[in-house]
Amino acid sequence: MVTLGHPIISGENSTGYSTAVLQPINVNDFEAANGIRRRVAEDFSNLELSTQAQLIYGRPGNDGQLLLANMTLYAPDGLQMVMMERFEPLTSAVDCNGDDGLMSLNFKSQGAFQRALDTWSFINKAQEKQFLLIANHDGCGPQDERQAYRITQIREDAAKLTTFLTAQKVPWSDIAGTYDLDFGRAIISSKNPQRQGLSDKVTNIGTDITNFLGDTDDFMLNGDADFSKSIKFPVHVGTPGEVHPIVSSTLFSLDCTDCYITGSFQVTGHLSIKDFSLQDFSLSGSPQGLAAKLELATNIRAPYSPTSLNYTRELFSMDVPEAGISVPKIFDLGAWITYEVGVTTTFAGSANMTFGVGASLPDTAVVTANFRNPSLSSATGFDAGQVDPSFDLQGLSAGVTVAAFSQAKLSFGVDIHKVGRLDIAYALKLPGIEAHLKAAYNQAGLCSTNPGASQTGAKLDADLFVAVDLSLDAKLGSSTTPSLAFRLFVSQNLFLSFLVRSSLCSPASSSSNIWPLAYTSLITALNRKKPSP
Repeated sequence: MVTLGHPIISGENSTGYSTAVLQPINVNDFEAANGIRRRVAEDFSNLELSTQAQLIYGRPGNDGQLLLANMTLYAPDGLQMVMMERFEPLTSAVDCNGDDGLMSLNFKSQGAFQRALDTWSFINKAQEKQFLLIANHDGCGPQDERQAYRITQIREDAAKLTTFLTAQKVPWSDIAGTYDLDFGRAIISSKNPQRQGLSDKVTNIGTDITNFLGDTDDFMLNGDADFSKSIKFPVHVGTPGEVHPIVSSTLFSLDCTDCYITGSFQVTGHLSIKDFSLQDFSLSGSPQGLAAKLELATNIRAPYSPTSLNYTRELFSMDVPEAGISVPKIFDLGAWITYEVGVTTTFAGSANMTFGVGASLPDTAVVTANFRNPSLSSATGFDAGQVDPSFDLQGLSAGVTVAAFSQAKLSFGVDIHKVGRLDIAYALKLPGIEAHLKAAYNQAGLCSTNPGASQTGAKLDADLFVAVDLSLDAKLGSSTTPSLAFRLFVSQNLFLSFLVRSSLCSPASSSSNIWPLAYTSLITALNRKKPSP
């Protein structure tokens, strides 16, 4: 298991990937730091019961970002609940450690003490009367976790402004059956929010959150930080200039001489659960400064009858701890990245060439996976990228057709406690190239009719493409959802901003059969529109 050191904490979880374990963030502090609510010296309304509660979790990540998950919990079985962290400023002491099943709350003022009694004493009227109290206080549950209690009776010591609650710990698996959870960004709801769609609730949390958490050891941050609205993690696979053999045989050899992807990826997601059943899950990703290089060198020594080869090799595979988050006993998200290079070729005769393409994706590109309604999945904004193709042909007789691609596959494992497991994978074919080369001869001059023009050379026809594939798989409860795999986006003949130079020709006097680097014959082929594969 890969760990990147503090403050990312890798935890064991059912996704099988490394994750950062998120800790509770005090809702009052978070809202006050954002200007959502002003601090009030005595806000007795925080003692009121509600059928829903907002629970914010987070942890400092790498590069000053804050990993966030925002959960709106809906109370089960018609119960109401109250958040201790909301009303804790009204108390002077809290004790959850009694062996007699009592929780004691000492209040600072007569007004707060009386309001608590007036609001909560209804549970003494009948045995079935009760409410839930969610505690985020040292000694009231496992370290760095919230703990829910079922409150069934209340008594008081008026002289000491103290209430004693009969409290029984309740596991999250009993009460977290209906909730909305947004991760990668903070979704701020009002004090009494209504259940609504994600797009109606989003508030962009900017860099004005400062000094609301302390130091890293007790989950605090001091000073300014970049609070990104997305989980952002690096994508660095492969090393520029490293050589990786792909295929080696007596007829055909292919080496990856410069294959890598660098940049970062941003992820946000939304999860909706009702009665322990998945209602909605979406995961959106966006490349940020993502660039890739695919350069291959091939040596062909084949008969003049056509020979074919289809081959894919995995070059790198690794865990991505920065993309993993865990809300203990609720939700786990882990990520894995795999980098593959694939080639399909038909060749006859002999050839030595180096070819490839570099590409960069625009930061506006977005891939969205919608699990409950796959038809809403999409890939947009990929058309505004840049490429730089290259062909260096040292010798050719007969012909070669070769299609090659590099592919970064981002796999996400999602475990929803008591609901099931989801697996989502984005496969970015970035970039791909298909080239058709054929030896050519023209007595009058292949590239021009000027005196001394080369009579020999090669005909080159090439396509560039980027593709985005999505696969979805799930096991929810005792049922397994059929796996889905489909293409979200493909575009050929992309990014025609590269430099156009000379044709693939050799000097007439040359006997070495070596041609210089060239491009002009590309432009016609690249402008020729073809149907998507």
